Amino acid sequence: MNEKMNGPDAGMKQGDRMMTTKTFEAAVTRAVIKLLLGSRKLKSGVVITGGDALGIEDKIEIGRHAVETDDDLLHLEFRTGPNPALTGIAMFLPRDGRCHIQTGCRLWLSKSGSRGLILPQAHVRGHFRLAPREVVHIDGKPADDLSDGIERASTWLARQIMRPGVQYDDAQCTLWAQAA
Repeated sequence: MNEKMNGPDAGMKQGDRMMTTKTFEAAVTRAVIKLLLGSRKLKSGVVITGGDALGIEDKIEIGRHAVETDDDLLHLEFRTGPNPALTGIAMFLPRDGRCHIQTGCRLWLSKSGSRGLILPQAHVRGHFRLAPREVVHIDGKPADDLSDGIERASTWLARQIMRPGVQYDDAQCTLWAQAA
């Protein structure tokens, strides 16, 4: 599936085309939004970003920004290199003048394949659902066997990104990023 990357213009093989790292990340971001919202559209109140895993200073700065703007923020963390992948999700949820930060979150999908959910780390109570204008915390875990749902979400994302006949280019992904 992937070829060795050599610099910022190297990419992942998609069909017979090469995807740049930027295009790959934008395509995954679009697929994550589709997984979490279904046919609904993202609206103001939620911001989705992507890139490297965040350091502590970055988390503090993003948390401050989230409180100032009162926007929920999801940061999709990617590993780059020869085997690029979505490695986790960090959430910044401003509530009552404070920012609640959840790191190391994963995507989860039910057997029915309906909208996906965001699972926090195992020690955190509940799970999260993306609504068009906010991230909503829901008490309780969605199922007893979480690993199957995590695997279903991963498989679903891979099919969305690598399905035959779908082509992504950098200009199209820049438009998606601006729309999100």
